[in-house]
Amino acid sequence: MITFWGLVFYAIMVISPAGPFAFTGASAMDYAGKTAPLTFLIGGLTLFLAVIAVYVYSGHISSAGGYYKFVEATFNNKYFSKSVGFYYLFVVLSSIIGSSILLGWFTWIGLETMIGYSLPFIYVIVISFITPVIYLVVGYLSLNYSQKIAVTVGLIDLAFYLALSIAIIVKSPYNGMQYFNVMNSNDGLHGFFLGMIVGGFVAFSGYGSIVVLAEEAKMPSTSIKKAIITSLIIMIAYDTFVIYANVAGAGPHLNDALKFFAPGLFVTKSYYGMDVTLAAFFVFLISALISTVIFGNSAARDLFSLARDGILPPVFAKVHDKYGSPYIAVITVFVIAIIGIGFGLIPLVHYYGENYGMYYLLVINAIVGSTFTLLYHIIINESLPFFMYKLRQLKPLVHIAAPTIASGIIGIAIYYSLIGLSYPLSLVYAIIPLLIIVSLAIIYIMRNKTIRMDTFTGPKQ
Repeated sequence: MITFWGLVFYAIMVISPAGPFAFTGASAMDYAGKTAPLTFLIGGLTLFLAVIAVYVYSGHISSAGGYYKFVEATFNNKYFSKSVGFYYLFVVLSSIIGSSILLGWFTWIGLETMIGYSLPFIYVIVISFITPVIYLVVGYLSLNYSQKIAVTVGLIDLAFYLALSIAIIVKSPYNGMQYFNVMNSNDGLHGFFLGMIVGGFVAFSGYGSIVVLAEEAKMPSTSIKKAIITSLIIMIAYDTFVIYANVAGAGPHLNDALKFFAPGLFVTKSYYGMDVTLAAFFVFLISALISTVIFGNSAARDLFSLARDGILPPVFAKVHDKYGSPYIAVITVFVIAIIGIGFGLIPLVHYYGENYGMYYLLVINAIVGSTFTLLYHIIINESLPFFMYKLRQLKPLVHIAAPTIASGIIGIAIYYSLIGLSYPLSLVYAIIPLLIIVSLAIIYIMRNKTIRMDTFTGPKQ
């Protein structure tokens, strides 16, 4: 069984303590400029409002189905609820594919930034495939290994990057409050919200990874919701601080820091030389690898739950006799990740070169994943009042006003981040509707099968 602190560090590792030092930090800086710390702060606070619904639901519903079981308990509509299950699956798969590519990409740009060595691209591809392979082994063997790894690596990451960020701020002559003024954003509100979408929202969405672990957690009706709040408080403060350290450390040289999309390495090397930079680089590689491996377990459990409910073939719900893992679902996630990495890399790298091709693929994955994250948060937020009304526990301020405010901010973020995207990022205009149609089509095809619908799962509190 997963303990409370196991859940907290599982969420922390999926959010990824190394993220603001690399891709989520670099992408937020690329689009929002010096206001990147503000995108993480506002993005985190918005999700904190949105987490009210998840917090309340988690106290009543404990299921491997996670988010979609919340909606199902409210409306008992298979198209509505099971679609949310697919949305979450799309989020996790996009994250696994993107994070696997990130490992190879960051190895490449890291070596280029630090020592000017250009790693042969074939090795970059090989490194990108390492993550799914390790995920397959860890996921197949059982989640208990992931819990122990999450706590150990999470503590090391937090301590290392906090110490490094403090050291950068102490030396930087560019500290100030200008990084928290939205008017300083690149490309106005579009740049700010796009930076929020591909930065903070991508990172913080990882908190929900523990929702699908309810059936494997100790006292899930209390431990899940407390772990969500604890992990979010820690990571909103931590990520904002680390992003601030990198932006303030770069100061007027931010464009130079973004030249190879590795601002954390650039700033660290500028102030503390090669030895510390190499240490930061290797800590990131280990953290990114473990983060993706752990998050993959959430995808497998979502597949398992959808299969158990009859939406997917029952083979995905098979549990290993010895290890207790949903091993067919684990293998399926591995295969999808391998295919996604290959089919994503080939065309984009061919047309845009290695560096920009991989970067565009990462951003596309981030936009798709974040959009689906925000969509299912809106659905859950606006479902909560109906659920609490059914329980005769409705409190308008807590259950209607706060989640609706969060949904409004989320809607604004989606709108401003998606308008005016140029090619190839504009591919998301086709990818997102296509995935929605695919999810509805699967549910429609399986409509005559025995589909399990839970009107309520778990204890009332």
